[in-house]
Amino acid sequence: MAQSYTPASEEVFLFSSGEKEVFKVVFDELTMNQAESAFKEYLKNYKAKVESVKGVSGEYLANDLLLSDVNQGSTNIIVKFTELEGDAGMYIQYLHDQQTVTSANTPDEVLAYKQFTERIADKAVFIAFEELIKAKKNLIKDKEKELNGLEKDELKANENIGKSRQSIKHSESTLTMLAGQLENQRNVLAAKTKQVNEKEAEIASVDVKALEAQIKEKEKENKSLVSDIEKAREEMAKITGDLAIENVDLDNQRKSIQAQKDLLGTSDDKKMLKDIQSLEKEQAKLLTTIAEMEGTIANKEASILSMQGEMKANASQIAKIQAKITEHNEDALKEQLKLLEKDLKSFENDVDKTTKEISKENVNIANEEENIRQAEGEIVRLKDAQLNKKEEIKQANKALQDLESKQGEYK
Repeated sequence: MAQSYTPASEEVFLFSSGEKEVFKVVFDELTMNQAESAFKEYLKNYKAKVESVKGVSGEYLANDLLLSDVNQGSTNIIVKFTELEGDAGMYIQYLHDQQTVTSANTPDEVLAYKQFTERIADKAVFIAFEELIKAKKNLIKDKEKELNGLEKDELKANENIGKSRQSIKHSESTLTMLAGQLENQRNVLAAKTKQVNEKEAEIASVDVKALEAQIKEKEKENKSLVSDIEKAREEMAKITGDLAIENVDLDNQRKSIQAQKDLLGTSDDKKMLKDIQSLEKEQAKLLTTIAEMEGTIANKEASILSMQGEMKANASQIAKIQAKITEHNEDALKEQLKLLEKDLKSFENDVDKTTKEISKENVNIANEEENIRQAEGEIVRLKDAQLNKKEEIKQANKALQDLESKQGEYK
């Protein structure tokens, strides 16, 4: 039920000072505070001084009122306000010329006072409606504000979709550029990798340590050959010395044999002949020994020549190996490899960086597509919310019109 009241009626009501005959009005959906405010507000029209009864809640006095629209004399009022379950009650006693206004006491004036009472009630209901209208207008204002917020949110969501699409477009353009860049970087990387592999193969093609080991082996062989040659020469020197002695002995022996033969002459001295024969046998043995010694010397000389040949061959091989090592120049090759590997690492970093940038752009596209999906869903929700809010505003405006119309009944 909307704000209203029952028409004023007469009855007896208990005040703090005792029972009194009053005009009673009971309000619907109107609080005691609203009724009190309306009473005080309305009596301002008559410049009345309203005083509350000391120590009593909701009870007021107003004396010597000149109610020109009721009668010509002065009127004293005592009023009591009550409230039961949110509905206020107003009980007013009027004293005119020291007489309580009732149908029995003042039949000619009771209607005017009753109308005056209802005008107070009208004021109370009007004020109550005014509060409801104000609250309804505030509600409509809040809902319009909410609607405006929803519209702004929809606009922002559309702007965000535009930004996301622009971001996707930029990422797609960047991806096209990065794809070409990555292809070029990978081609360069493949070429650099090939160069590194070729340089490693070039370094591995010559085992410097093995070659150096071969040189050491040949040098060791030559050292051994030098020792063997010195030993052979020492042996030759000894044999040559012995051979010289043997030759001296041979010469002496020849001279001795010749002397014996000269002595023998034509003699047939068997003993001397036997001695000569013995000497000749010894000479033959000595010749055999000398021949053996000369053969040994010749063999030693041949051996020395052979060892010298081996040394020369070893020296030649050492020179060739050393030339190969020098030509190989492993330190320079390793330095070249180091530079190539540095370049390779740089290009690997470039490829890795570009790959990460591509991944970043793909992630951005996925995120922006998700943002668009969420924004589109949000726009659908916002449009539904706007329709609901507009319907709420429409219903609130209708309710406002109803309140204003009903309020007009109490002017």
